[in-house]
Amino acid sequence: MGLFERFGWGRGDGRRKAEAKELAGDLAAAVDLYIDAELHDEAARVLLLRADAEQAPERRLAFCAAAARTATSPDMVKGALRRKALMTFDLLVGRGVSAMRSEVLAVAQELEHSGEPERAADAYAMAGDQESEARALAAAGAIEKLEERLRVSLTEARSVRERAEVLSRISDLDRVAERRTALAEAERWLAAHVDERVADAARAIRARLLRGPIVDLEVQGTTRRYALGDEVTLGRGDATIVIASRAISRIHARLRRGPEGAIEIEDLGTRNGTTIAGARLSGPLRIGGEVQVLLGGEVPCRLTPLQEGGCEVELAGTRVVAPLQDLAVGPWRLRCERVGPLCLVVLTTPPGADRPYLQGYQLAAAVELGTGDAIASARGGEVVFRVPGGASPTGVEAGQDRFP
Repeated sequence: MGLFERFGWGRGDGRRKAEAKELAGDLAAAVDLYIDAELHDEAARVLLLRADAEQAPERRLAFCAAAARTATSPDMVKGALRRKALMTFDLLVGRGVSAMRSEVLAVAQELEHSGEPERAADAYAMAGDQESEARALAAAGAIEKLEERLRVSLTEARSVRERAEVLSRISDLDRVAERRTALAEAERWLAAHVDERVADAARAIRARLLRGPIVDLEVQGTTRRYALGDEVTLGRGDATIVIASRAISRIHARLRRGPEGAIEIEDLGTRNGTTIAGARLSGPLRIGGEVQVLLGGEVPCRLTPLQEGGCEVELAGTRVVAPLQDLAVGPWRLRCERVGPLCLVVLTTPPGADRPYLQGYQLAAAVELGTGDAIASARGGEVVFRVPGGASPTGVEAGQDRFP
């Protein structure tokens, strides 16, 4: 720098050259000349003009940032930063849900610091920072907006608190196997609210519900398959135990207890019939001991009365225990109950019996079982029976949710 320039004697000449370039439309050269003449605020002003002339948002932001770095007066710096923050916020609003929360918060702070508290409040609202939004609205003097924000905040806080209470009740009910009540609680809430968390909780409970009438149970260490219900049907369609054979009718035969409590099998008027030792059944056959019948003329079925009650049905190597009444497990009883499209397995405690425990919690007199449940007779006591994990049995041997 020369002596005259050092004392500012040549600055006027530099200004004239810069102004000439600016008037000629050569804004880039004008910026350089203003900086050479140490007229930094003028250079910043021209940089903002270049920002206005740009179409690309990224270049507009770059010129605003350069203007803020170049300017020396606080007002010019603040103005450039304000322009940059406003442009950035408009871009984030255009991006919508793809905008990162950290980006929105950073822009909100820039707007607040550069003297745009009301736009800063909009940015804080977009980021979900209610406390900062209220502060910015108060600074902007936007009393009506602030009152509305506080009213909405109170409503949202109440809704969040109520949802937390609902989720807690659903979790507590699931923990003690009162799953029907838990689902009813979720359905009441979802009838009035769109809420993914409550919907997820309800879906998780439905996925774990044990559905009959065919169930697997591990009783005192032994896993067996059971067909619950007062009667069990055999067939290739809507039967309790499904048999994959065209010779079998959709509902072919029925097992149940007769008037005196004895177990009987009956053909249900099928075309191919049910035979024993070559003789076709024309009515109910009482089962006093092990018998083998032929279903549809080609499917053997072995029926064996059990000492504990009910009978064992053996088909194609698969054995299913049919109690033909409530299943006694320890002092308790298991039965199927229809709830809409579901056939739930309900654990009941007869009058006078001690109620069971699940994970240390004593259960109600009637609860709905779920996969993974381990039922004990005392808190911390030995498990009496367990529901294996995984889905309820399905396939050619078992008809899920087919409860007569």
